[in-house]
Amino acid sequence: MSNHIHVVLTDLDGTAPKFVQAMNQNIARYVNCSLGRFGAMWEGGARPNYCVLPESGDMLDKVVYTLTNPVKAGLVTAHHLWPGAISNVAQIAKGSINTKRPTKFFAKTDDPTLLTRDLILTPVPGAEVMGQADYGHYLAQRVADTEAAIAEAREAKGQKWLGRKECLKINPFDAPTTKWTPFSRNPKVSSKHEEARNAWLLRLKRFIVPYDGAKKEFRAGNRDTPFPVGTFSMRIYWGVSIDPQL
Repeated sequence: MSNHIHVVLTDLDGTAPKFVQAMNQNIARYVNCSLGRFGAMWEGGARPNYCVLPESGDMLDKVVYTLTNPVKAGLVTAHHLWPGAISNVAQIAKGSINTKRPTKFFAKTDDPTLLTRDLILTPVPGAEVMGQADYGHYLAQRVADTEAAIAEAREAKGQKWLGRKECLKINPFDAPTTKWTPFSRNPKVSSKHEEARNAWLLRLKRFIVPYDGAKKEFRAGNRDTPFPVGTFSMRIYWGVSIDPQL
């Protein structure tokens, strides 16, 4: 979107914060360079929110939500018309997006292998039983149904669409009039199934106790104290050991 990003991903090796940091840094540098501006681009104090999706259905729901976000906002009538960055269902059915290296920020190179990269789009965990094309067709139907429902609701209210051309005319230096509220609630788990959501919330609560205990031991000088699975900064930057039994 114009002022925020949704990414549905699987963090295989527990390094999502490093990935998001690198992504946000490069986005900010490129935007600043292309617009001739300087300084911070992202809103100060606002941190990325990582939300666990416990079940395959929850992941599919979030993929559909992400794709239809610009439609829900009344900006375009269909997700593929959004002029910003988006993974449309045609690309998902294909399984990859061939991306080109930006020219306004990154240094030029004579190595042609560095000019393009394939971004691989995989089915969400649990949907592997479907082939890539079937997965894309399924998402296409879900997205089409959602877009139709949004259009019907907007028509009933007499609301108009901004449109692709008008989206491109928006001043990039404009900012939302609604101020961000620091320390506002950020969901850590999203699921339509209460049992799955509560199980993950309990898992997150159980993580805090052994983590706090291990950190106190570490600060007291015990550098060999094990930390529970899910530890990030202490594992990445201090190399602490991880005990899956904690």
